[in-house]
Amino acid sequence: MRPVILHSLVHTTDRPGIRHWGPERITAAMARKCLRMGHQVADAVTVYETTDRDGNAVRVVHVHYGPRRWSRVLFVTDIYEIPAAALTDI
Repeated sequence: MRPVILHSLVHTTDRPGIRHWGPERITAAMARKCLRMGHQVADAVTVYETTDRDGNAVRVVHVHYGPRRWSRVLFVTDIYEIPAAALTDI
């Protein structure tokens, strides 16, 4: 089974532009923990159902944290690519 893939986008006040971290492979259990926290404290959580390049079903989840969470950070957006096969674990 493919792992969950996480990308993070960060826009800080001290550097122009958006920095990108990832792709990072994480377990379904770690994704579940992060998404639970996101539902509690994030400004927005959006779920999209789509397919990957091979036609496999995936969910793409955007978790957006606004400027009040960290100092000198305008926003952080975590993007999770979750294979449908991993959804039984989440």
